[in-house]
Amino acid sequence: MTTTTPTLQTRMALAEIPDRLEALRVANTPTNANRRTPDEPTPAATANTPNNGGGLGLREVNDLNVAQAQDFSFSPLPSPDELIIRQRGRRRLTTTFSPDKVNGGGSGNAMRSPFQRTPTKNLQLTSGMILRSSPRKRLTMGSTPPEPTPMEIYSPIKLTSTKQQLWPGTPIVKKLKMDDRPVAQTNTDVSLPALLQGLSQQQLIDLIMCNIKQETPTTTQCAEDQIRAQLPTPDISLLEQELHYAKRLIFKSLPTSRLCKKTDAAAYSKAAIHLNEFKRVLQTQAKRLHDSTHWDALVDYVSMAWQCVASTPNWESNSHNAVRRQCFKLLACSCYAAIKHGGMRLGQTRLETLERNLREWSKDYEDVLSCVNALQRTLNSRTSL
Repeated sequence: MTTTTPTLQTRMALAEIPDRLEALRVANTPTNANRRTPDEPTPAATANTPNNGGGLGLREVNDLNVAQAQDFSFSPLPSPDELIIRQRGRRRLTTTFSPDKVNGGGSGNAMRSPFQRTPTKNLQLTSGMILRSSPRKRLTMGSTPPEPTPMEIYSPIKLTSTKQQLWPGTPIVKKLKMDDRPVAQTNTDVSLPALLQGLSQQQLIDLIMCNIKQETPTTTQCAEDQIRAQLPTPDISLLEQELHYAKRLIFKSLPTSRLCKKTDAAAYSKAAIHLNEFKRVLQTQAKRLHDSTHWDALVDYVSMAWQCVASTPNWESNSHNAVRRQCFKLLACSCYAAIKHGGMRLGQTRLETLERNLREWSKDYEDVLSCVNALQRTLNSRTSL
């Protein structure tokens, strides 16, 4: 029985190191020259095979140590994942489609190296879909976008038609220009009388005066004469409605019970605020006609307003009738001013009607007889001429 010495065991262990390092070596280029065939003996088998002299086929100790030092210094230990990849062996051709094949068909021997970088997917070649649009967007827009145009085709001159080139079915919507002019000047759908109703009295006056102004004073005077000849008598129907509404509020404030009086102090305390409002409306309307010198309209207004004031409640206390007397005095003064300034321009018919009304109004307010005297002087001056 053969016994081994410690020196021989050490040499046998050293002889197995190249074989293990060979399995862990990382080849820079995986070629068949670097691979060992299954029939090729390993260094360990060669070392353990006896030679013709009966001894083991060992290399020189110095050469073996140098080779082992070089292999160990230039071949670092690989990771476990790399060892598993190496143990898989060479890849075989599959019967199904493989992306390793060259596009357009290639030979069966064309294979991708295990150390080759995985190619990226070319969406322009494998798919006809454009990345900048989605199926939902194409369905919403109602048309398919055209092929992408190279960037060198675009120019500043064609920027307006770029949207039509990308989406032919999209209508061109022009941005509206902001206009700071009044709506009445730009809205041609509304008639001119409807627009004039929204203007104030002073705005209408300014509008008319601006239109009649001409280059020369003579032409301006002619334009004024034309408008003056077309001026009508002011309409007092709106003034009448406003005055009757103020009178209606007075009667609404009075007590409705049959057990309460409607002319005593208790009823007056409830209607006092509406009486003052009635007086304010009467003063405002009479002053407007007086300032505008429409004497004929002022006479007609006095005839209408006198009946309205006379229909207001006549209170039991004399002090409570102060507002009523003030309203009569205001109308009498307005009538006197109309007769004095209007004169014969008021017309024969209007003056005769006013004379009959003044004699009836003297029952409500005695001071109105001064208007009768002024009217008599006006009629006498006409007969004397």
